[in-house]
Amino acid sequence: MKKTITLILVLTQLNAHAVINGQETSPNDVFSVKLNIKQQHWLNSVQEWDKYESTCSSVIVGTHPLTIITAGHCLKEIELDPNNQLPKITITDTNFDQLDSINISNAFYYPFSEIENNLALDVAILVFDKSLPKNVKSVSIDTNPNLGDVLVCGFGSASNEAVLFNPRCSVKKTLNNLDDFYAVMPKQYEQSDPMLHIKARAQFHYKQEIISSLDYLTAINRLDSKHQYSAAEPMPTHGDSGGPWLAKTADEGFLLVAITSYVERFYNKNDDWSFFAKEAPLDDYPYIAYGVKFNSPEVKSLIENAKANGADITLIDTTIR
Repeated sequence: MKKTITLILVLTQLNAHAVINGQETSPNDVFSVKLNIKQQHWLNSVQEWDKYESTCSSVIVGTHPLTIITAGHCLKEIELDPNNQLPKITITDTNFDQLDSINISNAFYYPFSEIENNLALDVAILVFDKSLPKNVKSVSIDTNPNLGDVLVCGFGSASNEAVLFNPRCSVKKTLNNLDDFYAVMPKQYEQSDPMLHIKARAQFHYKQEIISSLDYLTAINRLDSKHQYSAAEPMPTHGDSGGPWLAKTADEGFLLVAITSYVERFYNKNDDWSFFAKEAPLDDYPYIAYGVKFNSPEVKSLIENAKANGADITLIDTTIR
């Protein structure tokens, strides 16, 4: 009797704990802070707000005043302060003592209704009411990067990993072709289980149609150096949204080229694909992660508006050097 295969494939756009299997890193070395975000959802059944909290990662792009960038979808159901209508977001679990009594003074982001139709808009800029001393590092933004290897960081964690005070990071190679499914699930897996591969590929391309903004995104996969899908390969997961993708410069510094936007993951108990040979939580199986770059007209406009209103952001176009 032919067995029925059920594929679980999820597009995660909310609350994306650090990079699975990544290396623990000092947050100041990678310009990263964890955000605690107060959210609320209206329950029609009881006519009241359901309040909850979520976690996202972020990157420091300026310190005079403190300016950070995170993923716009992290603010999907954001609760606003009734006094100033600013998002209720705090910086948490950080060893930067200077951030203990600091508050948001301005925020720039697109509504989630626009982000879900155009992921190029998945950027939020948060400006705080204090400047920080020189020992706190910030990173400049490359608005037109020539991508290769990037250092991907975040405060997320897999189900079997401890939640750390520091972010986890890993060097990853970005994909040249974002619509090539063989770049994330190679052909040899199609040969071993054609039906499962077809279903996964169909879902992958369906998501690509929804994205409709590949020119402004980059991506990383879960293939190892031998082009094999590897559950040990570091990948962003739940809690990593908004974390930095950093490109190393010639002088061993960094430029910010993207932030973690969203992650696709699937898990299916299957003897033919060894990485599915045991039961595992879905959050442990991201197979492609997209980063949103800063080269779209909308994001450039968002940045310029933030700078005109006091944000500390430095932009660099490395193609005109």
